[in-house]
Amino acid sequence: MNQIAIQSLLRPALTPVPRCKDYAVFEQTVQNIDRFLSDSKLESQVIDMALEGWEACSAKDQQRRAAYAVRALRVEVLRFLLGGISFRGMSKQLGSSELLADFCRVRELDGIRNISKSNVERYSKLFSEEQIRGLHQTLCEVAGNADLSGWAGLEKPFEMGTCLIDGTCLEANIHFPTDWVLLKDVALTLLKAINLIRQAGLRHRMPQGPERYARQMNGLCMRMTHSRRRAHSRKERKKILREIKKLLRTVGGHALRHRDLLEQLWEQSGYSAKEAEQIMARIEAMEAQIPAVIRQAHERIIGERQVPNAQKILSVHEPDVQVIVRGKAGKDVEFGNTLFLCESTEGLLLDWKLYRDRAPGEYVQMKESLQRQQAFDLEQPIEALGADRGFASQAARRLLAGQDIYDAMAPRQVDTMVERMQEPRFVQLQRRRAGTEGRIGTLKNRWQGGRLRAKGFENRALAVGWSVLSHNLWQIAKRLAQEAEQRQTRAA
Repeated sequence: MNQIAIQSLLRPALTPVPRCKDYAVFEQTVQNIDRFLSDSKLESQVIDMALEGWEACSAKDQQRRAAYAVRALRVEVLRFLLGGISFRGMSKQLGSSELLADFCRVRELDGIRNISKSNVERYSKLFSEEQIRGLHQTLCEVAGNADLSGWAGLEKPFEMGTCLIDGTCLEANIHFPTDWVLLKDVALTLLKAINLIRQAGLRHRMPQGPERYARQMNGLCMRMTHSRRRAHSRKERKKILREIKKLLRTVGGHALRHRDLLEQLWEQSGYSAKEAEQIMARIEAMEAQIPAVIRQAHERIIGERQVPNAQKILSVHEPDVQVIVRGKAGKDVEFGNTLFLCESTEGLLLDWKLYRDRAPGEYVQMKESLQRQQAFDLEQPIEALGADRGFASQAARRLLAGQDIYDAMAPRQVDTMVERMQEPRFVQLQRRRAGTEGRIGTLKNRWQGGRLRAKGFENRALAVGWSVLSHNLWQIAKRLAQEAEQRQTRAA
């Protein structure tokens, strides 16, 4: 592919912010990440990925595409550096900060451009998870090899030979999955779609407006909540559920009739074809779930029978959420997806995997992770692996022994653990592995804002990839700052 030259933007100097240590540290972090993105060739890789399939386009179009890809990379890295803030929040941050706008290449002499909420959302979806993994591999190879790390400004490479692994639950952004609340979610989503159609001037006969139906549904759900405290609560709950089911079917019928009306007369509605399709798709998606959510509520409340976890509907908007039994104090069960993480001893995240379905056993997760990491072109091979007792098994030990990797997994047996605590290397890695719990908490709470806002599994998986990439760039920026300080100390 031909080289694409991106013209540097002309922009005024940043406004000085004297005597503010926190800002100075943050500015240095952003500038270090800026230089590393350029020196490590991550930007060049992003441009190559973005221009796939654009070979026949003009040089000017390719140049615009390349600049767009660089903005997308920088905006997403920065968005997760700021805590995974919303698209609207990111748009405001870029518009109000010269430093951030400079970093994202959106500041010019005549103002800050290309930062609308819709633009920020499109940036987040430009690259696939596989492409983000490619960027992550390049970053690890640059940071872990002596020659490449020197070109990128690092005095010494990161230690990559020790893997510290653990798993967690990445909670979905949903409310607690109460049966009758799921019925309410379906009804309210349908009523909002009906309201959009009626506001556009397309009205099918209804005995009352959508707002009245919504109030009725909310009232029934409140009655259901407070029925536990009354005598004969079981009988009362069954009675209320039958009323909710009847109301939901009524709302579903009205939604279908409005959907058909919009399909026939969408040109008169003022909506574009895509907007009309979106409204109709929303109605169809909720209608398809009505029988299932009614069946689940009937089984649990009227039939008083348990529903297996594999068959439970936890959210009508997030179908890929799983029930994950954690057994932790204050949170015995969590609702989300299993996230596997692998960390180096110097805090760099080496690998990750977010599982859509129920996660396989810990041995399989570890084996898959080793296969992904062994594809990296690194000078230092994997020499040791530390994990908690959940990963320990005979198969895991045989796997590590076969690849000549030191086994620092905590044994399940107490007497074996006592014996292994006599090994200095085992003790050192187990103590360091305890910090991986903190790394997980940092990634989830600092980089992802506590609970990912992304909707849909694919978007959550993308967000995890961006947060890992942003976290690693932050770690490298910290190392660059430390090395610069040490050079100044030596020079003095």
